[in-house]
Amino acid sequence: MSDIICQWLNSELRLSKVLEPISFTKDFANGYLIGEILYRYELQDDFHLFSKQSTPNAKLNNFTRLEPTLQLLGVPFDLAMAKSVMQGRQGAATHLLYQLYILLQKKKRSGLTAAAMEVMQPAATARLHRIENSIYTERLKTVVKRETDLKMQKIAKRFHKRGQDMYNHSVMAEFLKEEERLKRLEDRRLRDIEKHQQVHRKQQEIMIQIQSAVVQIPKPPHARTSRGLEKQQQHFRKQREAQHVHREISHFEKNQKRISPAGGEALLYSGPVTQPTNADDKEQWNREYIKKIRQRLEEDSAAREQREMRRRRALLEQLQAHEAQQEALREEQMVNRLMRQTQQEKRIAVQLMQIKQQKEVLRQNRIFLERQYQERRLRDFQEALEREAVLARQEHLERSEEIRMEREQHKRLAAERAQAGYRKHFDICREILGQIVDLATKAGEYRLLTSNLIPVKMMQEWMELFYSGKPLYEVASVEPTPIDPTPEQIIELEKRSILNEIDYDEYVGMTGEWVWPEEGESQAPPVNNDILDHVVSHLQNMIIKPNTSPPNPLFPRFTIRACVLGKTYSGKTTCLTRIHNVLGLHVLSVNTLIQEALSAYQQNNLERCSSSTDGTSLDSGPHSHETQTSGHHERKEKEKWSLRAQHGAAVEKILRTGKAVPDELLVDIIVDAIRNVPADSGWILDGFPVDVTQAQMLENALNGTKPDGAEPKTQPSSRAKNKTTSKHPPPPSAALDLVVLLDVSDEQVLERAAQQTVVVDSREQEREDSDALEEKRSTDLDTQDPTSLSTDKSLEREQIQHRISGFHDTWPKLEKWFGDQQNILVKITAEEDEDILFSNVEMILKDTMDSVEKGSALGHSGKKSSLSDHTRPGTACSAPQTTPRSAARAFVDEPLPKEIPQYLVPYWETTCNSYVTNVKTVMQNLRGERELIIHHLYNIRENFRQHLQKPDLKQEFVSAWQRDYNNVPDNIRDDEETKGELHQRLDDLRERLWDICDKRKEESMQERASVIDDDWLDDHTAVLINHYSALMQIEVSKFQDSVCLMKDYYSGMYKSVLPESRPDFACVPLLDITRDDNTEPEAPKISSVTAPSEKRSKSAGRKDTEIEDKKKSKMFPLVSCTAPSNELSKQVLLCPDEKLLLEFYQTALTAVKNMVCAETQQQEEEKGDEEQQQQIVHRLSQASNSATDKKKAGKKKGAPSPSQEPSPQPAVEENPDEAKRRTVRRRIRQEFTAALEHEEHAVTLRLELVKAHALKTMSSLLQRAEQTYGNMDDWLGARFLSEMKSIDQLTELVRQHIENSVQIRHELVLQCTDFCIDGDTQVVASPPPPPRPLMLEQPNNSTLTVQQLNILCTQLHKAAPTGLLSTNEMSEVLQDLMSSHMGSGALPEPWMNLTTSQVVELVCVLAPDSEMLNWHQFLLSAALPWPFPSQNQLIKTLQRYKAIDTAGTGLITHEQYTQVELWFPSKRDLPVPDDPTEPLPFDRQANLKQFFFTLFASAHTSPVTLDYLNMLLYFCCHPEPAQGFTRALSLMSGHTLNYKHTSPLIQSMPYMEGTEIKEVDADDEEERGAESEEEGVSVDDVLRVLSHGNNPMSTFPNRFHLNCSSTDEYREELVKVCKELGFKAEEKIPFSILSQHPFLQDIMEGSSQYLLIDIHKILQIQKTEGDSKSFETS
Repeated sequence: MSDIICQWLNSELRLSKVLEPISFTKDFANGYLIGEILYRYELQDDFHLFSKQSTPNAKLNNFTRLEPTLQLLGVPFDLAMAKSVMQGRQGAATHLLYQLYILLQKKKRSGLTAAAMEVMQPAATARLHRIENSIYTERLKTVVKRETDLKMQKIAKRFHKRGQDMYNHSVMAEFLKEEERLKRLEDRRLRDIEKHQQVHRKQQEIMIQIQSAVVQIPKPPHARTSRGLEKQQQHFRKQREAQHVHREISHFEKNQKRISPAGGEALLYSGPVTQPTNADDKEQWNREYIKKIRQRLEEDSAAREQREMRRRRALLEQLQAHEAQQEALREEQMVNRLMRQTQQEKRIAVQLMQIKQQKEVLRQNRIFLERQYQERRLRDFQEALEREAVLARQEHLERSEEIRMEREQHKRLAAERAQAGYRKHFDICREILGQIVDLATKAGEYRLLTSNLIPVKMMQEWMELFYSGKPLYEVASVEPTPIDPTPEQIIELEKRSILNEIDYDEYVGMTGEWVWPEEGESQAPPVNNDILDHVVSHLQNMIIKPNTSPPNPLFPRFTIRACVLGKTYSGKTTCLTRIHNVLGLHVLSVNTLIQEALSAYQQNNLERCSSSTDGTSLDSGPHSHETQTSGHHERKEKEKWSLRAQHGAAVEKILRTGKAVPDELLVDIIVDAIRNVPADSGWILDGFPVDVTQAQMLENALNGTKPDGAEPKTQPSSRAKNKTTSKHPPPPSAALDLVVLLDVSDEQVLERAAQQTVVVDSREQEREDSDALEEKRSTDLDTQDPTSLSTDKSLEREQIQHRISGFHDTWPKLEKWFGDQQNILVKITAEEDEDILFSNVEMILKDTMDSVEKGSALGHSGKKSSLSDHTRPGTACSAPQTTPRSAARAFVDEPLPKEIPQYLVPYWETTCNSYVTNVKTVMQNLRGERELIIHHLYNIRENFRQHLQKPDLKQEFVSAWQRDYNNVPDNIRDDEETKGELHQRLDDLRERLWDICDKRKEESMQERASVIDDDWLDDHTAVLINHYSALMQIEVSKFQDSVCLMKDYYSGMYKSVLPESRPDFACVPLLDITRDDNTEPEAPKISSVTAPSEKRSKSAGRKDTEIEDKKKSKMFPLVSCTAPSNELSKQVLLCPDEKLLLEFYQTALTAVKNMVCAETQQQEEEKGDEEQQQQIVHRLSQASNSATDKKKAGKKKGAPSPSQEPSPQPAVEENPDEAKRRTVRRRIRQEFTAALEHEEHAVTLRLELVKAHALKTMSSLLQRAEQTYGNMDDWLGARFLSEMKSIDQLTELVRQHIENSVQIRHELVLQCTDFCIDGDTQVVASPPPPPRPLMLEQPNNSTLTVQQLNILCTQLHKAAPTGLLSTNEMSEVLQDLMSSHMGSGALPEPWMNLTTSQVVELVCVLAPDSEMLNWHQFLLSAALPWPFPSQNQLIKTLQRYKAIDTAGTGLITHEQYTQVELWFPSKRDLPVPDDPTEPLPFDRQANLKQFFFTLFASAHTSPVTLDYLNMLLYFCCHPEPAQGFTRALSLMSGHTLNYKHTSPLIQSMPYMEGTEIKEVDADDEEERGAESEEEGVSVDDVLRVLSHGNNPMSTFPNRFHLNCSSTDEYREELVKVCKELGFKAEEKIPFSILSQHPFLQDIMEGSSQYLLIDIHKILQIQKTEGDSKSFETS
């Protein structure tokens, strides 16, 4: 187990330290390597905090961080386990690693991350783990004591001991001195007492007299006595020593804390010292030791000085006390001398002493009072401080409690948010999983229904419902359509609507199953009719004025447009303030802009009030006039307001209602502020937008685009006409250049909020303290309520949680909008220092400004054009717009009466809506028929199967015959006559069973015939034909309505009364599926009878109500549907159905052509009438002119004159209005004709598409029906044959029993098609022998199998398709193959045992002088052993390849390659093993031949071809490069060559066939030597040999190398060599002469592409010697 763990840790994980099983206990004692293991599996994110040291602090840190991760994995890791691992108990680390290995392998297979494991962990378990973690941490601290604690404990003991010793020493010395001193004082006191008693007795009388007036001189206090002074000095001395010890201890602790992270220095007397290992460390340690000794000596000297100073101070204090005692004694003696004077002097002296004592008492009293006052002030101040401290602590506790509650609330909200997200994701995943299960079960059901052939269209419908989130199974019935549907019925109606929409889109767009069916043709759907679009648009614009979109907003050029987003307290405002000061960018804050708008509004109100007040004082007019004009003045004043003031008015109005400012108004305020930003400057939004809605509205406002819901109403015509336009318009360009997110954690937000509150409170407290006196003196009341301030603060603190939650709710959509869609989002960590955050934001803003400058300078015009394209409205749902073709055409736009558009627009809308509805209805009916047909075919198959499984009477006859047979006496069974009789009975039984089978077969055939003769399929085929006929009728009706619309439109331009429409509509006939059994069906005849329709009056004065009440009534002719005859029972109306469809199609096409011809004829008649009318007018004008001339002539002459020649008639002047009208009518006719032709082409294409789809559907239905009937026939035949086979098996078994003259002990059972014995043992035929297993090549030492060669070839081809690979890449490929994840069979065992350094050295041996390696040559060496060819064999193989390459391209296919034998036989007769379970022997040579083709063939061509000359040049390789070059040159020249070289030739090569490389015998060599003297080689041959192997020619090192890097340069050098040898460049030079030239010899010796390295020998040498330092080539 330890070896497995070691291999896992060293090979797979590759830890930072190589581990051995012996050192497990020591290596894992500090927990660092365990953390590294978890970090490799992405479970320990805080691994950078682990410590490699083995100190107690490092162990405590590492094992504290390990415990949560191990608990998450499920490892039973507690305090005992941690203590065992840290103390290095035997087996503890191994046991823990084994558990880790098992659990981490499971985690790796499951593919779960640490985050996923934490999410999947139950909440109760996670909480329990947290509690256990805290307990574990505290207990671990008690078990593992810190290094500082241990050192402090030792130091404290040492100092305690020293202090105790010093204390004991000082106390004993002082105690002895004190005893001696007390003894001397006691003796002196006794002597003095005796003297005083004598003096006291003498003075007692005098003292009694002045007792009342004399103030007793008090006895000196105890503190002034020598004993008291000594005790006080001793007490002070002990206090100073204690303080000194404490100061030293605190100083030591500070130093220890400062140096504790190093953890490597040892203090003096703190424990055992580790001796250094080298001289430098020893010298350093000596210096430190001497330094510490000196430091100790210095400390001792300082201590001695301190002791000397204390001794001197004590002596000085004793001296002062002695002086004070002497002074008191002198005073007493002076008093005694004075008392010896006269009584008066004594009295005066007593008075003076009394006065002096009184003064001293007064002074002492004053000092005492001042001391009391000072103490009181200090006590009051201390009490105030304590009171302030208590209040501060109470406030701190309250604030801490509030912070704790806020954090708990935040954690609860975060947990609720995470739980809600988890529940949401869980519900989504559950719904998706349910839909996937439904899809799988639906597919499984229909596989049964359709025999594993689900229609593609049905699968597409299921996938569309799956993507839409709708259930695949029917949840409620909607037939008939309910008036008040339930929720389940609403879902079904939505599903139907989705499928109808898809079918309609495919039909109109000619995609999916409605694609053009003809092969080789790609027919696009008919394009929109420009003329009809113009007509409809013109009519709609006459009723509804076109909605003109406002022009795009014009903004000045800005250097940057950005916004900064983030949570509250993320530092947005602070950072932007510095940005404004440094970069000069305008910061736009929503709150500031609203305040400015309100201020502007209030300012305007003040101005208006002042102006109104002035007007009132000056105005003396009547009040009524003022009332009338007040509203007018207010409106005028509002119009004069600025836009900002208007926004402020709107904001105040909304805020007074208690509502929030709407997003539209916020965007308007921001856009107005952006307009006021000066040109060539930039602006940044502070905290706006906060959600996607505001972002979209801001983008629409800045780009000038309309929001999604602002498009004009969709006209119904757009659905039927404009289907080629895109459904999704291109997204508009981003309105912002940059969006910066200041990312900060929620905990940091709460902490900053708490700090902000504390700072604000402290500032308010300071302000209150500084203004306390002023507030006391002032009499004005403060307008600000302190309760409101506290309320605002608490409200703000409460809103922090809601703001954080709101940010988490809105940010994901904003991140997707700015990050994924617009790619302008930049995230910055805001938890850093303020200066670092400012520098990061500043750098990003500067980069963005530079990029904006460059972009505006390069593509300003392109950006404008793209912006205009994006803002241009154009969707699939918009009204028909003018296309580029229609824009170039001038349409006729003559005025129309108002009544015509009012009638034609609703008429066209009704036509388009009916077209869409009818098409969807037909598609829905087709889907229903498809479902019914699928289920019907499945039902007839299942019913026929059940019919075939019906029981029969065969078993009864068999049982009766078996009873009769067993009743035959045993003594007569051997009789031949009895056997003959039994055989005869058996034959009778067989004949009877055969008769039963024949009868069942006839019944089944009759059942199949009845199924085929059933009329259900014919009826539903007729229903399908009627649906397609209805679809044709819809297209024809749409065409006729379009023609009527255009005809009425153009007629209204030049006629006062519209012409009447055609009296009837064209109708496509339908099949009559109602049958009459008594009458013979007639042959199908297509009737073209059309039902008359009500006439539509189109006069301009007719009312709309009368027009709406009149509707078209269409009567469809019915065609009888004949049933198939008995002779055609196997056909399902194939020919009649196709004929009917073609006739219906021809009827619809004829109706369209007739309508076109009628309209064309009518146009021609109108044109002829106009020309005839023009001729009549012309003749009348001529006649009137002639009559006028005659009158004039009669008046002049008075009598008729002889006949005169008629004078020439003047030209008739044509009326210009009439000419204009005639021109307009001609244009109208041309335009109407063009539109009519376009509509004719479109409807013809649609009808042809419907016909083709119908024929395809009928053909598919016929094919499925024939397949069903064929399956029924196959089932019937298979059952009959199985029954016959079971009867034969029964007969054979019984005959054996008859011949053996034994009874049939077992019951014979015929179960349907099976023959069984005893009811459960089936009789079957003997199975065929199993096939032999596949041939497998057995591994042989370091030789690669052919399969391994193919794997290696595939990997190398992926890494370098050209064939050249760097040595580093080659090493990586080999190491990947040697790794454990590739399996154990990728390479042989010796290869798998190579280390990384051995692989690198092996690759360096293969490419010694280059960084590139030809892996073809490497694989050729790795494929050894293979037969080594001679020069003759290579030349003959080349000749065979050239013979089969008739085209002379130098390339052959794989088929040609297999036809040519190489220099070794590819097929050999191998012995076949007798055991059929053993595999056949593996033919390595045959498989090597196939591998050679795979190795050298080019996969870039189709089919794969092989350059055989290139392959043979690779086989020219030799252990000596000069010999390989010679072999390649002989292959190029076509004859053998010999090269005599001075280097010793290697005579043997292991792993090749034979033990020596012998190309030819001696005789052959002499013959070739004689021939080679006559033959020669050319310069071209040498160049072709040099250019082999994809190696550049400059890689050949030689002493004549002249930096030849191309073929031309090498040619020049070779030409020089030829001239030096006395030959011309075109002549062939004998190789014996050419090879002696030094230039060519160097080239030959350095031609590494012809060097064949024996890799196996290298590996063998490495294995035997066990030394991987160097490899040598063989």
